[in-house]
Amino acid sequence: MTRIPEETIEAVRTKTDIVDLIGEYVQLTKRGKNWFGLCPFHGESTPSFSVSEDKQLFHCFGCGASGNAITFIMDIENSPFTEAVVKLAERTGVEIDTTISEGVGGKIHNAFKHMIEAHALAANFYSHLLLNTVEGEEALQYLEKRGFTRESIEKYGIGWSLNDREALTALLKRKSYDMKDMERAGLCIMKDDGTGYFDRFRGRIMFPLRDDNGNVIAFSGRILSGGKQEAKYLNSPETPIFEKSQILYNFNNARLNVRKTGKVILFEGFMDTIAADRVGVTNSVAVMGTSLSDTHLVKLKRIAKDIIICCDGDDAGWEAAKRFAHLISKKGMEVQIALLPGSMDPDDYIAEYGGDAFREKIIDNPHSFMSFIMAYAKRFKNLSYENDVLQYIHEVLEELTLRSSPVERDLYVRQLSTETNVSVDAIHQQFIKMAGQQAKRAKAAPLQEGSFYPLNTGVPRKKTGAERAERLLLYHLMNDGALFDRLREDKHNLFVRDDYVAIFVRLAGFYEQYETPDFHRFAESLEDRELRKIVLDAAMVERDPEHAEEEINDCISHLERYRIGLTIQTKMHESKEAEKSKDYARALELAREIIQLRKSLTAL
Repeated sequence: MTRIPEETIEAVRTKTDIVDLIGEYVQLTKRGKNWFGLCPFHGESTPSFSVSEDKQLFHCFGCGASGNAITFIMDIENSPFTEAVVKLAERTGVEIDTTISEGVGGKIHNAFKHMIEAHALAANFYSHLLLNTVEGEEALQYLEKRGFTRESIEKYGIGWSLNDREALTALLKRKSYDMKDMERAGLCIMKDDGTGYFDRFRGRIMFPLRDDNGNVIAFSGRILSGGKQEAKYLNSPETPIFEKSQILYNFNNARLNVRKTGKVILFEGFMDTIAADRVGVTNSVAVMGTSLSDTHLVKLKRIAKDIIICCDGDDAGWEAAKRFAHLISKKGMEVQIALLPGSMDPDDYIAEYGGDAFREKIIDNPHSFMSFIMAYAKRFKNLSYENDVLQYIHEVLEELTLRSSPVERDLYVRQLSTETNVSVDAIHQQFIKMAGQQAKRAKAAPLQEGSFYPLNTGVPRKKTGAERAERLLLYHLMNDGALFDRLREDKHNLFVRDDYVAIFVRLAGFYEQYETPDFHRFAESLEDRELRKIVLDAAMVERDPEHAEEEINDCISHLERYRIGLTIQTKMHESKEAEKSKDYARALELAREIIQLRKSLTAL
């Protein structure tokens, strides 16, 4: 498969002004040589996101995000490399073949383009049937009774699928689409005898599902009427262009309003989003199903500081809200929960109380995370009973130990005391006990394999000497192919951290494919964003060009000493364990090894 030529990639990179590009997403202000703004990749109130016009690179001093124009589009749009290059090529006027694939194992752009075109055709077909035919009148009347205006129907592209087995299939055939591709795209199904295809959606109100760029990539079909055996909603299956974990309903429409307000409303279902939009809540999205994925959270974190969850008021809605709130909180985002009374969903509430009440009493009056947790914990408990009181206090304090500031702790401890008639001192003592237990568990919990950094809090952590040595050494290796070849043969273990070892391996593959160093192209070739961040962070390191060889030798020596130090620590621990088990021969052997290692340190 053909790749985008390197000279084309370089032309796209050269013709793209990174300040102009990022300025379309972030409000930038010039300070000195660089431009600064609020980072689009994490929530912050003080600008720490820097764009260098000279280097054509960006870097966030808060979360560590770094990159160039191409990787910025890859990250901000959640796009693979080829799509990012194509988008920038169109923006800069560089001619490019959009049928180019991403390489071995990559998605073939042209095939997917046909799938997207077919979905656009289907969406137009369904819309026409709803708005302009006798067959769509009953569905149109149903929607109007539910409060849908023609404007909202057209905005969301809502349509109607005929109760005909081959209405869409026949249209796709007439337009010369490959029917195997149409089956893979989820628009039709092969007959059991293999003689042809029939429509997946029949006799349903059709709601198009769109990707982040507004392309229709799937559908959800709702029955107008039917038996109990028929599912109320039928969704497209997951396909090469549609993955539930990647898509947030209405993201393409809501993105601009979310950026303006800094807030996003998260609903359980797309019908809630449409209902909210009808009454002026234009910054909402919905998950496709009941799960909230890491990809969803990354997208939301890029465009919003705060998330307001609004789930149904029934038991399932409370459980979904709690699950969503925990996931969002773990990502370091501010989360609030808008609660609906009884078992209402947003559409029911709006129909009964109106849009003004929904905005003012529900969306504009959300609960904080801990306030919601208290409300959740109190459900189904009778605080007249001792066991329920104890359980209630335990559940609230369990959350409070994980996240509270002193002020927040004092506030909720006092509220617990008021609700349960248990003294503030007693609850505070219980809190201290549980916080101590939590601290012990956290200390005993092993780091995840390959983990080196603490959770990002938005505050930059000072790098250790070993980290600085690895970063500087990586800079030299990315800019000197001869040095890489020499050190690759001389040293088997240059780096300490797993991330850097992984980058070293990928850099070896890069040099096998490309003749000259190019940290831009190397970073763009990395699919893992964390590895890409490390590479571009190293590319911007300050160094002394006149003393490059001394820098390299110092880095290698420092890392070797650090590695030996780690080995000494390990062996000292093993020696203590051997003494505890009275294996004195093993303890003596380890002591000798430790002495030799310490001698080797002095020789470096």
